[in-house]
Amino acid sequence: MQVTLVMRFLGTAAILAAIAPYASGAPTPAAEIPAQAFQNGQGGFVVSHIAYALSKDASETGACPNGMTLGNTQIAEASAEGQRHEGESDADYARRIQTAAAALGTAPNGDNLCMHPESGAPDTHYRTVTGLNVPVYGIDLDGQDSRANGRPAPNTCPHDDFRGMNGERGIDNQFFRVVGCSNSFQSTGQSNTYEIEMYTGAWGILITLKGVHDLHNQKDVEVGIYANADPIELSPTREALTNATYAVDQDPRFQATTHGRITNGVLTTDPVDVRFHVVTNSIRLERPLQDARLRMTFTKEGGLEGIMAGYTPVEDMYNYQFGYRDGKDGAGKPANQRLIFGSANGAARVLGHTCNGVYYALKQFADGHRDPKTGQCNSISTQYRIQAIPAFVVNTPTQSVNSTLEKR
Repeated sequence: MQVTLVMRFLGTAAILAAIAPYASGAPTPAAEIPAQAFQNGQGGFVVSHIAYALSKDASETGACPNGMTLGNTQIAEASAEGQRHEGESDADYARRIQTAAAALGTAPNGDNLCMHPESGAPDTHYRTVTGLNVPVYGIDLDGQDSRANGRPAPNTCPHDDFRGMNGERGIDNQFFRVVGCSNSFQSTGQSNTYEIEMYTGAWGILITLKGVHDLHNQKDVEVGIYANADPIELSPTREALTNATYAVDQDPRFQATTHGRITNGVLTTDPVDVRFHVVTNSIRLERPLQDARLRMTFTKEGGLEGIMAGYTPVEDMYNYQFGYRDGKDGAGKPANQRLIFGSANGAARVLGHTCNGVYYALKQFADGHRDPKTGQCNSISTQYRIQAIPAFVVNTPTQSVNSTLEKR
């Protein structure tokens, strides 16, 4: 975990000069926030809340008329062989089901399917969203309603768009189609709570704006989207603090700049590739988002809220969300394989999915970055709901006092 030491390294005068371009003003109602709140038209933000933009629960929307996804344990329990024997003890039954579930998680060639999902086949027990007129959160990424148009946009594959929560058409959110019938992605599930790791200081996201002189209409705004090099600053009640200071991750792969515009108080950006950190069970991974764009509004507190959306490469999505296969340790070396194996298989068991099931569903519904040779798409539309609060953002190296311990 990193700790902000900018003051120590730069000194007070230097840090004040560094953060001045990104200072944002005191909270006032959105309609009354003056352009001067952005010093020289520049302001900074730290993401305080983030979650996949999905939908309401399937039980409410009818998204899953064929039922919900089953994990290997549930599949084993539902099979003829999984029925309880007369007089069988709880312990004996649990051991038998565990053995059967492990067999279902093993490919014919002996590979573990969480580590090698491609060694198996698509899982007939894996359910995806098939309900009609299911509303979702998100934005239109490819500029058309693919269902109505009858053909995909350039560089995409055929797919059925969703309608938005307010009736908008053409919402590209195929990741929701893949996970919308998984119990762990419903409102009470555990799969959409990864921001907990952000609040432990494991990772974070920063946004900067330049050229903002009118929060209602501005033809051109420069937008920076960065991985945070510092842990998020929290109040005693564990709420993100406004106007804290954060340094940008110095790895260029985690820095992106683009342009956008403000129209009637809504910030919309041009596509740009971004990349963030993600940590699961001490396994360090990366969360890339290709052709990412923001559509956000200014809040009365002076922050931003809205959608960050783009396309996630299918292999990366599987690895950071389900299989953790390319994870690293604190020193940047490949993470312990037993830890990866246990984390991926444990997650599948607890969250109720099969690794080969989700892997092939991601490939089936991939809708972005079409390979002209194979005709297959390599990425899947992915949307996030985010909130960001004012922060001082500096582009300078930062270092943890525990950095030497982290690398041991």
